Amino acid sequence: MARRLALLAALMVAAATATLVGSAAPSKVPNGTIWVTERTPGGLSTVAAIDAATGESQGITPVGDAPIGITHPNGTNKIYSSDEAADQLSVIDRDTVTVIRTIDTGSPSGPHHMMASADGRYIYFGEYHHDMVGVVDTRLDENIADYQASDVMGAHTHAVWITPNGKDLYATNEGPVQAGPGTFSKLDARTGELIWEHPVGNRPSEVLVDHDVAYVSVRVDNVVRAYDIRGEMPVLIGTAEANSSPDTLSLTNDRGTLIVGLRGTPARMAFIDTETMATYYLSLPGTTTGHQWLSRNGEITFMALEGTPGKVAVVDNRTRALVTTYVYPNGRTRPHGVFYEPQQVR
Repeated sequence: MARRLALLAALMVAAATATLVGSAAPSKVPNGTIWVTERTPGGLSTVAAIDAATGESQGITPVGDAPIGITHPNGTNKIYSSDEAADQLSVIDRDTVTVIRTIDTGSPSGPHHMMASADGRYIYFGEYHHDMVGVVDTRLDENIADYQASDVMGAHTHAVWITPNGKDLYATNEGPVQAGPGTFSKLDARTGELIWEHPVGNRPSEVLVDHDVAYVSVRVDNVVRAYDIRGEMPVLIGTAEANSSPDTLSLTNDRGTLIVGLRGTPARMAFIDTETMATYYLSLPGTTTGHQWLSRNGEITFMALEGTPGKVAVVDNRTRALVTTYVYPNGRTRPHGVFYEPQQVR
């Protein structure tokens, strides 16, 4: 960690675009299920289950309007989608791919990006229609708490990150003007206490925390910023270019590469070296990207692609190459949230 922080501190500006290293052997696409939301409005939104190895549909179900995030909490047989325009979470039976209940998150909440705790007990989600983080108990399937994530009047909480020990909760907050200055914040996950809030740039999107470093994608600034979060307030230690409109973040298992979904047009993704902050781009066959999820070994990215029809891209992170694409089961154009579930042995 000390070596990484020292290198990041020396790179306060984005590094040059990295060159592709093509010597690695292609990674095998693993078995399992890709859960994907599709956000066509007007009662047409759905969640689909796709076979990760073949692209075949395993089922599809209607959900509330504009589903953004999706997750499968550990120890449950339930899939949850955050239906932003419906102010609810849909609870989907994993085996039958059908909605078994909905969770009212209050109006105006706008549940957006979401993340489950490591033990599967809670789901945390940004309430994009105001400045809150919602908390769902997966045993009760109820919205049991709402934590204020920002002291900025008119802020909109976009995304969350919960640490593996379930203690610290981080959130990104857009300002009252969407394209203007925003913040990221740290909360006590058990009590909801706002510990600190820090300015991060224009329209922050997502936060990912790796031990003592927090990475924040800043959409209007077209960068990903790295912060040392060991002290009382975050300290900027590095900035990487991410053109254009960086959004979702994933980290490979070796902690060496950030995978970044870019919301610009046409569709692209970025690979950022966490030591040098150099950026490599990969063009994808779509109009823009949605969310992404990594395989268990971190070698494959499954990324939603909007287009006609919408698809899921399968990308080899080692060779930084597109392996294949899977068409969204009903052929609609706006797949967005993604969660990969490895094959379960029963």
